[in-house]
Amino acid sequence: MASETYEFLMNLAKGGEHNRWNYPDELIYDVQPANSGTATKIVITFDNDDDFLDVLNIEEESTDRYTWNRVMSSNYTDYDSYHYSDEWSQGYIIKNFNDDNVNLVNEILRYTKPSLKLDFNVEDSSAEVSEFLETSFKSEIDDIVYDYGNLDWDCKERAIRQVLEKETANPFSRFGIIEIKPAYKYETTVGILLSLYKMMKAEDDDLKELLKKIDEKYNSHISRGSDWGELEYNVYCDDFDNEELQRIIEKNLESILETVQEGLLEGTDFEEYNKLYDTVLKLGGFNSFIEIPEKGIQVIFETIDPTTNRLVFKLYKSDRSVERRSVDNLEDLNLELYHPELFESIRKILKKLL
Repeated sequence: MASETYEFLMNLAKGGEHNRWNYPDELIYDVQPANSGTATKIVITFDNDDDFLDVLNIEEESTDRYTWNRVMSSNYTDYDSYHYSDEWSQGYIIKNFNDDNVNLVNEILRYTKPSLKLDFNVEDSSAEVSEFLETSFKSEIDDIVYDYGNLDWDCKERAIRQVLEKETANPFSRFGIIEIKPAYKYETTVGILLSLYKMMKAEDDDLKELLKKIDEKYNSHISRGSDWGELEYNVYCDDFDNEELQRIIEKNLESILETVQEGLLEGTDFEEYNKLYDTVLKLGGFNSFIEIPEKGIQVIFETIDPTTNRLVFKLYKSDRSVERRSVDNLEDLNLELYHPELFESIRKILKKLL
């Protein structure tokens, strides 16, 4: 038995009247009469995304449909916050810091975790520094991760939308159904629709079923769906707002550094501390075996306390003995490393005096 839609179109083709407030098919938005009944224009609209995706045979409850709804629908504006938290923890986000912000990070570490240094050439450095900063300055790091996530998702969303629009553009144009507004409004004529009904032998179907059958039979070669759910991870984002990201990062890092320095002001001799810290870095840094060949010794610098300037290190002597020592000024450090005999004499004299 012929559907109401088909009978409606046949009546229009014969010049029959129609009630503009009572179309028999939910996809028919408007009917615009012409001199010939078959030339009468039919405006088709999809009032919800599911109807449009049904016509294109995108499976229900699929990641492809979820991705479409998430990106193309105004009802979905959030992003996966857990994903970006994990990105931070693994050290991926911090690798986007520019040179100025890397320097700010290392300035913070200078006073809070001097044994750490952000160096992208050192394996695990990014993850270790990220973990320390998140543990120590959670509020500021949460702000960085949140804003990075928003900027990154906005950029990906635009790129994904371009892919979806391209793959669904004018799906029925070669059948005479012309796209006016993507995924929403299309125009054709009564004559074209009746021809399509006959071609598909679908007189019993409404418009939605007719279009679905056409797509299934003639558009199967088109690359569409089946991998939309992977676009979030594979799409190339070429307009990421990096300047805004770096500004946000800088603002939060400067806030951290200011808080750190204010907390140390009363008890720290910054000049002496910086002398010791910079000397350690020049010699080879923390937690590394450093040769002092002219004295036949090795040293491992372990940590330095900015409130006391106490630099702790292990000294490996030529006789294979090991001692843990500490100094609180550069002069004593130089004596320990380059004039150990003199330093020992000074220590003995001090002990006697005390």
